[in-house]
Amino acid sequence: MKFDTHFCLVSEQPTPNLTPVLDRDFRPGRVVLAVTPKMQDHARWLAEVIRPHGVAVDQIPIPDPYQYHACRDAMLDWLCAHEAENVALNITGGTKLMALAAHEVFLGNQRPAFYVSAETDELIFLAPELRDQGFVLAPKLKLSDYLKAHGYILSRPAAKPGIPARLRDLADHVVSGVSRWAGALGQLNQLGDEAERKRSLSVKMSPDQTDSRALEELLGEFEQAGLLTVAKNEIRFADEKARAFVKGGWLEFHTYRNVSDLAPELGITDYAMDIEVVAPDGKTKNQLDGAFLHRNRLHVIECKAGNLATAGGPDASKGADALYKLDSLRRLGGLRTREMLIDYRGKLSRADRERAAQAKIRVVSDARLRDLKGELRQWVSE
Repeated sequence: MKFDTHFCLVSEQPTPNLTPVLDRDFRPGRVVLAVTPKMQDHARWLAEVIRPHGVAVDQIPIPDPYQYHACRDAMLDWLCAHEAENVALNITGGTKLMALAAHEVFLGNQRPAFYVSAETDELIFLAPELRDQGFVLAPKLKLSDYLKAHGYILSRPAAKPGIPARLRDLADHVVSGVSRWAGALGQLNQLGDEAERKRSLSVKMSPDQTDSRALEELLGEFEQAGLLTVAKNEIRFADEKARAFVKGGWLEFHTYRNVSDLAPELGITDYAMDIEVVAPDGKTKNQLDGAFLHRNRLHVIECKAGNLATAGGPDASKGADALYKLDSLRRLGGLRTREMLIDYRGKLSRADRERAAQAKIRVVSDARLRDLKGELRQWVSE
């Protein structure tokens, strides 16, 4: 069953209005958005995603979403003016009063209405005679469209790099050696930070660092992968990308590779790493280490290879800063957005772990990183 027009109620959650439009077997030729003054920006973002898919977008104004009779009259006037159209109501969005008014108008005029389940992506018809016509919408959203529908745009194309076997094996080895190399990796991160601050590709080690057996082993791993060279007490990085990879980028690559491997199995429709998005104000930028879409739900991942117990912002640890950032990123994809913090060294304090639990941020650290695929499987299935 397909309709020429979808009549949609705009709200802060655009996905239920968007997914029926992007389903090829259910896509209409036109979408009509019922828009309140407060939802003007949200309607514009939604239209900017819909139009490139060859679907026309129109609007009708709803002056006050809490005046039931005014909502009903505005919708009834539109329906009467378009009585010859094959139109269906998407009742998922809007305020409750808008939804009730729309339901009365459409069903009272023998027009079909449907609801999109946020949890299952099932399209459910409300009319008894269409009860058996419901189906699960195909998850076709891409990260760029999903973010744009929420008012955020990519400042550059999302990174989907190929991962050479030597870097894949290096990251796997560093993860498997977390119990031995955690402290040495902290030293290496500091050395990388120092080189970056000086805008240099080389940095000198202290006598203590030079004498560290664990650091020597770790440097050997990165040197074998062609990312740096060591001569006496000096580390020289191959280039700026190599320096970034050594000082923590390897963990982002490791995470990205595991998500990429799992995508076909789990039905992940889009994924990327090193994503920079611009907020609706056109100025504020947010950096995402990794993100993916599963069943049209945004999953955001923050990767930390350093010691999260050390001081970060004023009166806060680096762990608290990372959790605050993740919690603030929830607005990127609405209420259903999920967040994960990957803490290589496992130094997140008890207070920060409790804070993460309260904010429903999943934390994967230390030895649990060795089975990151298992952690990701469990995360998306919960």
